[in-house]
Amino acid sequence: MQSAEARVHLRHHRGEGSSHCSRCAPGWGVVEHCSRGRDTKCAECQPGSYSPHHGTQPCWLCSRCGPGLYEAKACTTSSDTICDSCLRQAPDNPDFRRKCQQQHHREAAIYLAPEDARNTGEQSELVNVDLTREIDAERERERLLWQDAQAQLKEQQQMRARANSLQQQQHEHEQQRRQQLD
Repeated sequence: MQSAEARVHLRHHRGEGSSHCSRCAPGWGVVEHCSRGRDTKCAECQPGSYSPHHGTQPCWLCSRCGPGLYEAKACTTSSDTICDSCLRQAPDNPDFRRKCQQQHHREAAIYLAPEDARNTGEQSELVNVDLTREIDAERERERLLWQDAQAQLKEQQQMRARANSLQQQQHEHEQQRRQQLD
């Protein structure tokens, strides 16, 4: 494990004492947090771990692709593993051949659709994810919120109209009563 203080970038404030602590660069993780009089100590991420951004955390463990998924892109020191579904053919990918084509010949092969693969607990990204459903869901959510807001505005306008009508009726009733008294 190499450790270095020269590979850190960016400074951030820590706590109330406002001491400046360096953050480790992508591909490097904290091995010793800064303290009074000592800066952050960073080390390059070891194989099987990564750090994707400037940070104050140790390197994270790389994700593994679960059942029905293959490794589309290997973990590097600065990025996590990217998994894809065995439903997407990638015959040139050795992990696809190892995990997916072997399953293909079994009678009860289990393949996860990309949207289901997110729920495997593997915390890795999927490539070529179709975001259409998510965008459509967000648009539908915004449309419903807009409709709710419009309905509330309409209800407020109706309540104001009723209140104005009642005030007008009261005013007319009082005028009639005064006329009767006169």
